[in-house]
Amino acid sequence: MPHITVTAPPPLHDEPPTATSGDENRLSSSASSSTATTTTAGAAADAQSTAQLTVPVEAYVRPGTNRERSPSAVTLPETTILNPDHPPRLDTFHFGVKGPLLYLCFLLVFNVAIPCILFYVLRDNTPISDKELIGIGSAALGASSCFDAPFRMWRLTRHRAKYGPLHYPFAPDPAFERAGKRWLPKDMPRSWWYLDATMWMYQAGLFSMAVPLAIAPAIPLFNFYLFSLAMLVIPVMILFTVSLKVWRVPFWLSSDPPCTPSKPAVYYALEDCGAVDFQHGREWRKRCQARYAASPPFRAMMWNQTLLWAVGMAIFVGVTAAVDWTADLEFAFGFVLGLFFIWALCWGALSYLHVHVSLQRELEWWRAEYATTVVNALVPHDDEDERDAGSVGGAGARARREGAAGVELGGAATGWRKGARTRGYSVHARLEVPPQAEMAQLRRTPSLLGGGGGDRATTADARVV
Repeated sequence: MPHITVTAPPPLHDEPPTATSGDENRLSSSASSSTATTTTAGAAADAQSTAQLTVPVEAYVRPGTNRERSPSAVTLPETTILNPDHPPRLDTFHFGVKGPLLYLCFLLVFNVAIPCILFYVLRDNTPISDKELIGIGSAALGASSCFDAPFRMWRLTRHRAKYGPLHYPFAPDPAFERAGKRWLPKDMPRSWWYLDATMWMYQAGLFSMAVPLAIAPAIPLFNFYLFSLAMLVIPVMILFTVSLKVWRVPFWLSSDPPCTPSKPAVYYALEDCGAVDFQHGREWRKRCQARYAASPPFRAMMWNQTLLWAVGMAIFVGVTAAVDWTADLEFAFGFVLGLFFIWALCWGALSYLHVHVSLQRELEWWRAEYATTVVNALVPHDDEDERDAGSVGGAGARARREGAAGVELGGAATGWRKGARTRGYSVHARLEVPPQAEMAQLRRTPSLLGGGGGDRATTADARVV
């Protein structure tokens, strides 16, 4: 049974282990008690492999303090043993029904019930003008964002070491370095200002939504006020559409470092919401990175989901504009506010069906193509210009030997496809194949054993791209 052991960091200045201080001894015992065990099935069930990973002491202890951090909260380079029976699992995602249901009721009350009750009841029973009613509705419509956005930002700043995006696995994490010496910054990480991609998208939508809420009651322009929910969706729709293409942006996107291949926006929503909103932390981010890097069908599903939601948001904006600017205020007020949640529930059900079917296809593809495609398409951790992708046994053999950064269909034999929809490369992923699978690959590929020029099979390229 292969297992991965994460060891404590080495002592500073080459000191012997017995000469460490009390804090370092507690740290060593905490780190040595953290052992990640990964089992494999099928032909790899009896494989034995152990990888010793070391992390600098600075990653465990915040400078100037005695506060310890468990290794699960640090950006450790964890190894994932690829299982021929299934792709890297995301089975740690779990939640109760009570929390999401209460949050949905909270949104419905503040964004539909209270504005509609105030508008229709006060309009029929009081002499308040429509301008004043719209001003009251603006205050109620923006109240929900005053609760959920600050809580999410607090988790990303004050508790960044637990919920925040991953940092470089080979560098000290700024989440453990203090931002200042005053009472507030001293408990904040140095990177407190850096949020994840979902938070930036949410903030862009909130700022866009605030424009009609602030301007419409003063003009007064009632149709512009009813367009506020569409204004919330438009920036997110634009970002979803832009993310359908692979970019190399010069800044961080959640856990993706600058100048690395970007991912579809739905992936960032999956990683960020699971880590922060559902409180699964950085372990969830590591699992998402490994799954995305290892599974081409999963990457295709993320791309299709992003396209699905971009089209859905365009439909919502179009229907809202058509009703808002053509119907009278009395009908449009309740219809537009309720339309947002009706659309979200219907499109969410359609998205769920697509995910269910896609995951079944992914499992079938993985079991059928693991030995012939996945093992062949591993790419190493190094610069793209230095990848020896054109030679058989070059980059692929090095990736199997040192730990792969991802699986790229066609990358081992025909070079990296720069125009592909998705890229299977992650600095946080370390993928390895079991010894039995590697020996089977050597037997299938004579060129890796010094034989005559056999080419590795790269089947199913068009099937999951």
